[in-house]
Amino acid sequence: MPLWRRPTRSGWRIDVDDARTRADVIDAGGSVRASVPIEPVQHFTGWFAKRQNAVTSRAFEADGPSLPARGPSAISLSPQDPGAYVSDGGADGRRREKTGRAGVHGRSYTFVHTDGRSADAMRDGARIASFVKHGFRPRDGHVSRDDHLPLDETDELVLTVFEKLLRPGRPGAVSDALTDLG
Repeated sequence: MPLWRRPTRSGWRIDVDDARTRADVIDAGGSVRASVPIEPVQHFTGWFAKRQNAVTSRAFEADGPSLPARGPSAISLSPQDPGAYVSDGGADGRRREKTGRAGVHGRSYTFVHTDGRSADAMRDGARIASFVKHGFRPRDGHVSRDDHLPLDETDELVLTVFEKLLRPGRPGAVSDALTDLG
């Protein structure tokens, strides 16, 4: 099972709609707690479309969804919060310069990459959790999480988004360059 499909340590998970445009955040009890727009999967037409679509589909299944890079995306929450958002930190720059951000129920969250395989989650300036990715490719290994403060359901929701959609150890500039060459 790909890393992005595995439940978090607390049993939360994400599920993607059939059109692959939205990820639902599901709590340990099986209830959908939030919906987050994701980067759409490119769909090809033309002579080699069948092969190209199969390749992109396999890549999506292995690597998982990601947030759109164009800026903050609104999150649909249950219970509602019309001001809720999440952002991956921008389309350009190195991983360590990309700080994910979220605002949910009046709280401000940040996701700071501390090195190529780890990141810290902050709530209103206080570190609440640290993530470490084990394995080198997105589909390998697992993510471990060390909680530093007591967490509630809002924290779990945001930490699930950070772990599954922003991912500690996501590819950086070197990986992007090698992928473009391949």
